[in-house]
Amino acid sequence: MSLDRRVEAYCRRMGFPLERGDVVLCAVSGGVDSMALLHLLWRWSRREGFSLTAATFDHGLREAGAEDVNFVCRWCGERDIPVRTGRGDVPARVRDTGETTEEAARVLRYAFLEDCAGALGADWIATAHQADDNAETLLLHLLRGSGLRGLGGIPPRRGKLIRPLLEVTREELTAYARANAIPWREDASNDDTAYTRNFVRHQVMPLLKERNPNLARTLGRTAESLRLDEGYLDGLARERGAQLLRQEPEGVSVSVNDLLAQPEAIALRLIQLMVETVRPGTVLPWEQRRRMLTLAAGESPSARCSLTAGLRGLRVYDRLVVTAERPPLEKPELVELAPGGEAEFPDLDMTIMCRSCLCPETPEAGCLYLRPPQGALLLRPRQAGDRIQLPGQCRKRLKKLLIEKKIPRERREHCLVLEAEGRVVAVLGVGTDTSWIPQPGSGAWQIIIQNRDGNRKDRC
Repeated sequence: MSLDRRVEAYCRRMGFPLERGDVVLCAVSGGVDSMALLHLLWRWSRREGFSLTAATFDHGLREAGAEDVNFVCRWCGERDIPVRTGRGDVPARVRDTGETTEEAARVLRYAFLEDCAGALGADWIATAHQADDNAETLLLHLLRGSGLRGLGGIPPRRGKLIRPLLEVTREELTAYARANAIPWREDASNDDTAYTRNFVRHQVMPLLKERNPNLARTLGRTAESLRLDEGYLDGLARERGAQLLRQEPEGVSVSVNDLLAQPEAIALRLIQLMVETVRPGTVLPWEQRRRMLTLAAGESPSARCSLTAGLRGLRVYDRLVVTAERPPLEKPELVELAPGGEAEFPDLDMTIMCRSCLCPETPEAGCLYLRPPQGALLLRPRQAGDRIQLPGQCRKRLKKLLIEKKIPRERREHCLVLEAEGRVVAVLGVGTDTSWIPQPGSGAWQIIIQNRDGNRKDRC
């Protein structure tokens, strides 16, 4: 079978057949792989009638980058292939973000491709990753230590991004280019073994190919097998996640017992799913996923650990929580409340209002009621030594009471109390001291606790 037909058959099998009416954007660097892909797609588009546009990007890394762009534009112009061009500043992004040169280049390149695809209304973005790239990627992930997701290599498709050449070797593409008189540009940086991928390509792969000349295809089959396994396990984890994960004010949580009841392969993926929910696109390192399982299995009801990408893992009694790190909140200052007055605490997403009323038989949600005090009613942060007696309970230290009610440490630290006549009369979101509860139908002060969106809050 000719290379053209092999590529077309592969695309159909992978679910992107490139049919009449499709709009296809082809990423072209000017190298042999991308020029061969562009030529294949150009011939295919003339037979099938889909629309083809080339996209070429200068990363701002080499003086020859602009020449590469001009080269692609000239070749496309001779064949009436529309071209989109772009330029980035990879060194500047490296300085700003701390990313590696390879990471920064990839981010800018794909952002450019997405912009072009959006402007064109493209159905597909085709890149020239081939079988040797896929094998190198598997080995790179193996070197770094990866699970099935990384060892699955380069996926044939991710959304509208497609890789039509994943079953074609670099040697085959070079032969195709020569047979069809397709010119290409060489990038000298591809020979620099200071880059890990180039080290694997030029030093590791040749040694392995001495033992297995079909190494790229062999590793490609391995990657496909592992990718299928990962897809099944990931789908199973997402089904479990839909049942078990819960949105919290702090982030996303799961019951410790439910998590530990899962097979470990699913439990680790549930933790990754929690991270993705809070911070889309973030992949949690293996060691940190294991650390989260340790938190869940441990005895401490308020353990915590730092995670990548500005995230935290928290054990909050019987739940495990993933949350985004937040700057420390300043404790609110003391405020005097009186009927008709209110106090706002933006950092706590809270507004407190005071109203005169008759005490109802059934208190409204998100409200406290207390008998009118003699003198000022003060709203302040809780302090060491604060005590309160709730109905049906003995007088307790507030700290102990909050722990018994399983209020997370983060909320305990910013709990607000009402003080009158030199003592705690109520705790917001917890309750009113027995001696300060008014009789139904008697005059009372109503303390209303609201979120900024106007919804009542029923806890600290």
